This record gives sequence, structure tokens and C-alpha cells, in this order.
Amino acid sequence: MKKNLSRIVLTIALIVLSVYFLYPTYQDYNLSKELSKLTGQDSADFVDKNNEKLISARDKRLKLGLDLKGGMYVVMDVDVVKLLEDMSKKKDDMLVSILAEVKESTKNNDEIILETFKVKLAERGLNLKTYYGEIRDTETDVESRLKSEIDNALDRAVEIVRNRVDQYGVAEPQIQKIGNSRIIVELPGVSNPQEVRKLLEGTALLQFKLLYDPQATVKIMEAINKVMTGDTAKSSDSTISLNKNDSLTSVKESVSKKDSTDITSASKKDSLKEKKSITEKKITGKDTSAKKDKDSVKKTDTSLSSTDTAGNESDTANKQLSEEEFKEKYPFFAMVSLNQESGTADGYVKDSDKEKIDRLLKRPDIQSVIPSDLQFAWSKKTFDSGGEKIHVLYAVKKDAELTGKVIVNARANIDPTSNTPVVTMEMDAEGSSDWARITGANINKRIAIVLDNVVYSAPVVRGKISGGNSQIEGMADVQEAKLLEIVLKAGALPAPVKIIEERSIGPSLGEDSIRSGILSSIAALILVALFMVFYYKMGGSIADVAVVINMLFIFGIMASLKATLTLPGIAGLILSIGMSVDTNVLIFERIREELSLGKPLKTSVELGYKKAFSAIIDSHLTGLITGIILYQFGTGPIQGFALTLIFGLLANLFTGIVITHFIIDIILEKGRKVNFG
Repeated sequence: MKKNLSRIVLTIALIVLSVYFLYPTYQDYNLSKELSKLTGQDSADFVDKNNEKLISARDKRLKLGLDLKGGMYVVMDVDVVKLLEDMSKKKDDMLVSILAEVKESTKNNDEIILETFKVKLAERGLNLKTYYGEIRDTETDVESRLKSEIDNALDRAVEIVRNRVDQYGVAEPQIQKIGNSRIIVELPGVSNPQEVRKLLEGTALLQFKLLYDPQATVKIMEAINKVMTGDTAKSSDSTISLNKNDSLTSVKESVSKKDSTDITSASKKDSLKEKKSITEKKITGKDTSAKKDKDSVKKTDTSLSSTDTAGNESDTANKQLSEEEFKEKYPFFAMVSLNQESGTADGYVKDSDKEKIDRLLKRPDIQSVIPSDLQFAWSKKTFDSGGEKIHVLYAVKKDAELTGKVIVNARANIDPTSNTPVVTMEMDAEGSSDWARITGANINKRIAIVLDNVVYSAPVVRGKISGGNSQIEGMADVQEAKLLEIVLKAGALPAPVKIIEERSIGPSLGEDSIRSGILSSIAALILVALFMVFYYKMGGSIADVAVVINMLFIFGIMASLKATLTLPGIAGLILSIGMSVDTNVLIFERIREELSLGKPLKTSVELGYKKAFSAIIDSHLTGLITGIILYQFGTGPIQGFALTLIFGLLANLFTGIVITHFIIDIILEKGRKVNFG
């Protein structure tokens, strides 16, 4: 027993871990089942009450693939040929003819469009420089520039699709680039093809919108809070206002209690040590000589502070409420925290509260207190505070000041003077004129850059910008600057995106697949288990225990890595069961050989495991290599199969060599015999 103690402890620890990682799947199943029985307000109340549990269980559960859950599979094509046509410096019948041939020849295959285009040009004695180059450009320079533009167009399309899918509320969507012009989108749980087509194929809408007046926004938030509490009477004891220094403050106890994320207001003196800083961006203008606007000023930092900054410190203002009392009296501000030091009315919302806020803002009674010219919009970027993901809620004017159609170009660079990432933005003549008027009239105000109703940036205007050349500063890193470049380019030289293939898998088909997959797995397990018991007696029973533990390990590994179980994955699981049995068959046959030579049972067991080890490692290693290759180079169903096969083989090695061995050792140590048939 002592020699097997470490193996026993390790096995128990792995079983406990597997159960721990699989528990959210069980929890999600129970919550979803209970929710499906409710309707109307009962359903909404259940979601509000169990929102954190639902989100946590949904995030940590064993994911199901599209073929098991039902939904839509969409292949989208970015029209690179149209992009090449729009980018050409001169258009003639020859170019139109060549591009038409390129489009036809690459329609049903994965040929690289630019390479095909080069070949077609060469056949006519032309090259890329003929249509896309300048006098000093080389053919390599032109080709490199075109490749970059094509890649950017694809990235732009992916970002737009991901943004729209996120807003649509699809759980666990899969979006990936395939080849040089195609995007695959998997939308589990979606069953309306017309709605999805409209969602994905619509033209990207890039807008520049002014942020709503902070003081007015806070009053609107106060009105929303009163609607939630049923208190429509005005009260000076619960007014949220801006003080003379334009700093957001809480008068009386309105925002004086900090919530569990440590990001709302409180009167704790040591809370500044824990504050989270966010850099506010600014827009500065560039004249035609590329000089910076003279009105450009330094970046301003805003901070998530837990300190009450009210100017009048009275006993009433500093009065503390318990967390439950605060949530009851100020339910809106318990979910939406205000940054009191920034002079803005940006709301900070925990990820677990985001869905609640979305539902709240759609309520008719809440809509009635929101002005018709105000729109609440979420930020694209999130940040972490105390291990919790935080979203920013902006209040912007509903009507856009300008659209992305006027943007000619945008580029992410490193500013040589400050060595910080910046994004330069160029507009056409019409846009330059409007931009000068807009920025001139809104100096020191913020303009949100909004793509499909999601705010990607909300920089401050530091001066009137003439000439249409602007520079946006304050990005945290190059990746953020690159994302903003992609967003700004969504309104410039767009490459049309169209759906070329779509498949719908109904929920009933998904349920049938799950049911069939489970039944086939159970049937395979039972038949194999019965055969093992019949042929190898007690040894077979021990092997069956190992197979069950093996399946537990496979699902536990998949849940811990947030892997996705697919229908081909179930096939891989059944194959793993066979491999697990095969491992035990090799060992037991070796043991039987040793027993037939007249050796003692205990000696035969040790020799059986020892002699079978090389064959087991051999078969599993070759299987692992095959699985890795399939996963690396395969797509979709192939990867699903390879994933469970890899996890199954790894689990097999442990259960077949370690678990069955120490179980047999324990039985023999107790003086009992193990019959191997």
C-alpha cells in the first residue's frame, strides 16, 4: 500500500480536478433547464437573480460545437478584386477585362488573388506598376503595398464581423480567416438566416459623435435610478451633480458606497492606493506641412477613484450605507460607477452586470426618461480591475457629426518626438471642411469614434483642425493603435463582403446529434465493458473502472482548456475507449503468458506491465503524432476529432499503466487473487 500511496494520491487529485472543471457544465445544464420552464417577468427575474452564476457557468462549461448545439455556419468572401479595381491609379478596358478573368478563375478555389492577377498582367505584357505604381516605385514595392492593403481589408472585415456578432449576443462564436480572402463564421444557437445575412452583409457604419454633456448625463442617470426605485419625486438628498470644478461628485450618500469591485465611489481614505488609471486620448490637428497644431496639449489621465471628491464634507455626505442598503437605494449606481475625478460621465460596468444594463436600457419606462437625442453605447476596449473585466458605458449624441466616408487614409505609427503610438487620419476635401467646423466649435470636448454603435475611442479635441490631417494620441500600445487604424479604414476604400455559403443546423438536429452521440458512446462503453468482464474476469472489471476514469479525465481536460466538443470529437472519444481497452488487453495477455510459464501471480503482473510498456508507448506515441498533425493542418471536423483523440491517448497512458496497476497491487497485497480469464 505504501509503495502505491503517491499514485493513489495523484489519481484522487486528478479525479477531483476533473469533477471541479466539469461542475460548471452540470451547473449550466441545471440553470438552463430551470430557465426554460419560466416565461415573461419570471424569466427576467431569474436571470437577474442568477446572472453571475449563469455567466460563470456558461464561460467555464464544456463547450459544444455547432453540429451539437445547432446554429449557423457562414463562409464570407472579401471582394479583393473590387479592392484592386478601386485602388488602381488608372482604369481602362484592359484592367476591367483582366480583373474579370481573375474573379472568374479564383471563384471556386483558394488561389492567391494577387498572384493570379500578376500572371494575367504578365500574359499581356503588363505589370503591377502599370496601374498601381509611381515613377520611383519598383515592382516589389508595389506588390508589397498591395499585399498590405489586402491584408488590412481582410482584418477590417474580420473586426467588423466580430463587432456585429458580439452585439448580436451570440454565445461562443467562432470567427477565423481562411486563405487570403475568406472568413468563416460559426454562430451556435442562431436559427434565423435572413437576420444573420442582414447582420453580416450590411455596410459598416463609422461615425464621429459628440459625447453628451456630462452634467446632463448624470441627471439622466439619476432619473433612471429613480424609475428603478419607483421614486419619481425630486429629492435634494439623492442628487448627483457636477461641482464648480466640473468634477463628478456625489452629494449626500448617493455614490458614497463602494461596490464589490472597488471601482465605485466611497469615502475610504486609503482607496487612492488601489485606483485604476485610464489614459484619455486627444485629437490634435496637423496642417498641410505636417506640423502639429499649436493648441495641442498634454494627455490627461483619468482615474477610477474610490474617494469621494465632494467639496462640502459634511457628516451627511460622508454617511456610509451597507452594500445591501446602497443597492436598494441606488440600484443603477450599484451597477454603473462614475469616475468622479475626470469631469466626464463615463460609466464603468462589471462584465457580470453588462447584460443587466442592456436589458434595463431597453425597458419602456427607462426609455421614457432618456432624451431622444441621447444614445448609450459600450466601449470596444475593456480593462481589468481586481480580476474583473470592466466595460465603459458612454453617453453620446444620437446624430453623427461626420461619417467615415470622408476618411481617405489612416495609419498607426510611433511618434518620434514622444516615442508613443499615434494614429494619423486623413480626410477628403469635403470632410476636411466639415472637420474644421466641428473641431473648431468643440474645443476641449470629446468626440467618440463609433463603428456599428460601438465606441472604439473618445478623444478630446484640443484645437481647430484644418487641412483634414489629424493625429490621435494616447493609445496604450501599438496593438490598440493598429485596431483604431482598422476601424477608421472601415470607411475608406471598402472591400465588399458577401456570403458565399451558409448552412443552418436546427436545434432539433443538434439535440438529435447529442442524443445519438451519447447513446453511441454509452453503447460502445457497455459492450466493451461486458466483453472485458466476460473474457478477462476480474482483470476485465478493473480495466472497465480505468475506462470510466479515462472518460472523466478526457472531459475534465477539455473543460479546463475550454475546448469544444463536436460530433467528430465524440467519434474520437469512442476511438479513445477502444485504445484504452487495447492498452489493457496488451498488459493482460502478457500477464497470461507469464502465468502459463508457471510464474507466481505477483511476478507475472510485474513482468506483464514491464514487457507491455514498450508496445503501449509505441502505439500511443504514433497516435499522438498523428493527432497533432491532424489538429495542426486540419480544419473544423478534423480538428474536433484530433482534439479528443489527443486527450484520450494522454489519459489512456495514465489510466492503463498507473491506475490498473496499483488497483491490482492493492488486491494482491490483501491476499486476494485476480483472475485474468
